[in-house]
Amino acid sequence: MPADAFDSAGPASAPTIVFLHGSSETRLQWQPQAQALSDTFHVIAADLPAHGALADTPFRMDEVVDWLSNLVDRHAGGRAIVAGISLGGYVTMEFAARHPEQLAGAVLVSCTAEPTGPGAALFLVATWFMSLAPLPLLRGMKHFIGRFLYSPEMAHLLTGYCFRGGAQGIRAVLWRSYIKKIRGYPGPVLFINGQRDYPFRSSERQFLAAARQGRLEVIPRAYHVCNLDDPARVTELMREFAQEVAAAAR
Repeated sequence: MPADAFDSAGPASAPTIVFLHGSSETRLQWQPQAQALSDTFHVIAADLPAHGALADTPFRMDEVVDWLSNLVDRHAGGRAIVAGISLGGYVTMEFAARHPEQLAGAVLVSCTAEPTGPGAALFLVATWFMSLAPLPLLRGMKHFIGRFLYSPEMAHLLTGYCFRGGAQGIRAVLWRSYIKKIRGYPGPVLFINGQRDYPFRSSERQFLAAARQGRLEVIPRAYHVCNLDDPARVTELMREFAQEVAAAAR
């Protein structure tokens, strides 16, 4: 992986948390949590393929999971907590299904909607729009929404404009049952959803029931990017979870 495709901070000997961003975003999306948690943990915030520094690398799920496995091997000592939001959360669930031995625990944010059956409509519409809409229109809409919903300090963290790459990622998620993948993972899982993120909360109870060691937290008055709606609360929840995972591993 190119050195400019991820940021690393915190004590190298500490347990590692890998952060994976959402569709069309970059690793900046997790900046508040990565900065805060680097006081105790080794944190890695990476750009997904087809995004950021890896914008020219196609997003193919099999290859993305191999990429993540290689990152954990090389930079996290072979085992890490992985925190993914939206598209990053679905990648995390794929990783849990294929490499559970490398996953100490999963933090899954805004990704409890199944991209199969009727639920696939949400993903198909997003893929179609991000693939075909003019890029200036997409940039303008995202800029407006970011400035409307977030403070300037938070809005600048949502300036990834990898819309075509994001569409690739969403297509790679379609028609896969992620509830089944969570059911097969034996480790601890923390689900975090924004209270007002209704589309991606549609199957949260089914996901929670499928997890063998699952916990669900809903952030009041938050939307899809709940880690920026209430960064302090999401950081607090992640710190508690990571500390529990680290204590159990001793």
